[in-house]
Amino acid sequence: MDEFNIGEYKYYPYKHSESNAEVVSISVVEPPLRNSGIPPFKKYKLVPILMAFTSPECELPPVEVQLHESDTYKYKVKNGYHRFYASLAVGYTMLPVIVTEAYEP
Repeated sequence: MDEFNIGEYKYYPYKHSESNAEVVSISVVEPPLRNSGIPPFKKYKLVPILMAFTSPECELPPVEVQLHESDTYKYKVKNGYHRFYASLAVGYTMLPVIVTEAYEP
């Protein structure tokens, strides 16, 4: 990944067959947190995502988010912790998402 260059891409290659997917600014998605005692990243999950970013044949699922109307963020990650942080790590500014339902704390 030292030589990875996102080039003109603003988001990772996602499954376009997901008809309800949309691409949003990563800045409107609240960075997800792990519960206390849970390691922040699992190598066996993060590395394949980073490898998929470099493969022209690979498409990842969009991140599942919930509406989260706050002063700062519009969405909250429901499923896609590693895809979110891998996107940030490589410099993507946009994120493919599927909005599932409103956030309930």
